[in-house]
Amino acid sequence: MPDRSFHYNGRKFPLCARCTGMAVGYFLSVILVICFGRFDLRIIALLILPMAIDGIGQLFGKWTSNNIRRFFTGLPGGIGIIYLFYTIGYQFFLFGQYVGKNL
Repeated sequence: MPDRSFHYNGRKFPLCARCTGMAVGYFLSVILVICFGRFDLRIIALLILPMAIDGIGQLFGKWTSNNIRRFFTGLPGGIGIIYLFYTIGYQFFLFGQYVGKNL
């Protein structure tokens, strides 16, 4: 929807504001992984929670978010999603090492 996307010089962004925030979060998470390594799963859940609450609230008509709120809930959500995938991948790596040693 055009009203859910940012506009620049009269042109609409190809992503909605929340997805734009998530995309920026994806890129920032690469830097965070390099600097800080893994996060605890509770921190990951806290990063995703604002986006989930805002999206579900909109879905059920409780409120209507503006693009700034969508962006700033998508940003930590994007970081949390990448960290979740990173954590899952790391656990599979550890499991593979364990299986390899015990064959």
